[in-house]
Amino acid sequence: MRIEQLHALGQQEAIGRMNRLLDRLIQDPPGGATIKEVRKRWEGQRMTFSFAVSRGFFGAEFSGSMDVTDDRVVVESELPALIKGFVGEERARQVIAEHLGQVLK
Repeated sequence: MRIEQLHALGQQEAIGRMNRLLDRLIQDPPGGATIKEVRKRWEGQRMTFSFAVSRGFFGAEFSGSMDVTDDRVVVESELPALIKGFVGEERARQVIAEHLGQVLK
């Protein structure tokens, strides 16, 4: 899955907002999920991330990368089969794009 979101914030501001967004999602995940085993690492403008997400008896590993430039954020990830099956890739893409759009206003 690839999501590209344009912005007019400049690279450093966008990186800060993306950091805060991910931290907020980890602290208060949507839909009653639990997130643990979080790893994120910045190398220049690229962040790689991974975490385990669970809800009830179901769990999945989620990983990907995020590139932040002066005018866009590009998120790339392979959705776990469990999420594809329950939520659907298009719906997941839509929800993530909405969050990015709000944060990058």
